Amino acid sequence: MAAKILVVEDEPDIMRIITHALTASGYQVVHAYGGEDAIRKVKAQMPDLVLTDLAMPKVSGVEVISAIKKDPETQHIPIVAVTAHMWDGIAQSAGQVGVDGFISKPFNMKQLLAAVEKYLPKPG
Repeated sequence: MAAKILVVEDEPDIMRIITHALTASGYQVVHAYGGEDAIRKVKAQMPDLVLTDLAMPKVSGVEVISAIKKDPETQHIPIVAVTAHMWDGIAQSAGQVGVDGFISKPFNMKQLLAAVEKYLPKPG
């Protein structure tokens, strides 16, 4: 069975690009359009990996990471932050709450898949 990835992104175009790359590579993708949706879905879906944007309205990616890593049921799930703010305080905050890795925006599909394959076996 294909590994399940929860993609947390508030920009529909970026969500489409990431979803296309992951599904074309054989992964199962679950969408969360923002932080509140992500916190609900991570427990309901129990993904094998979470890819999250950091800069989102209402509930930030840092808050999503913190909630996942504090919960004994979900703390084992690797989380990769996808961000254009690599050198801002937000990336440092993500590191402090337990993010496992980063992908810097803009990224190409090769970079995205390499980051995912660091935590999940390649499908097929």
